[in-house]
Amino acid sequence: MNSTVLLFSIGSLIVLAMLGYLISLLLAIKKQKRMLQQAYQQRLDRLQESIVIIAKAMLTDECNHSEGVLRLKPLLEAYGKIQLNAFPAMYQLYLTVREMPIKEERQALAKKERRQLDRTRESTESKLEQQIKSELPQLLEGIK
Repeated sequence: MNSTVLLFSIGSLIVLAMLGYLISLLLAIKKQKRMLQQAYQQRLDRLQESIVIIAKAMLTDECNHSEGVLRLKPLLEAYGKIQLNAFPAMYQLYLTVREMPIKEERQALAKKERRQLDRTRESTESKLEQQIKSELPQLLEGIK
């Protein structure tokens, strides 16, 4: 009888130790999930802030529309709740300028080629300016 009580006590201690370990693992998982959710939310907040800054700069002409759509496209893709193609004028401008060379590649072009690209970009910007300015408040509302 004594050995039965001893074995039962040892078994109970093992079960309690395993239960304590299980609880500690569950708490660690819960903490990890909370931290991941916080990191995800912080990322979304930073993306949203960047989108708002660029959209407002486009509205006030601090950022030209071509540069704005090139910057907004990847931010909106990462943000995930809304895409640039939901805004036809901005998307059309993006399609026009996305393949245009920038920085060193642009400098390597002949002046005539650069002027031609500038004319294409500027004429598209001019043609779509009012539509883009009407789409920007919709974008700002859509990311809230």
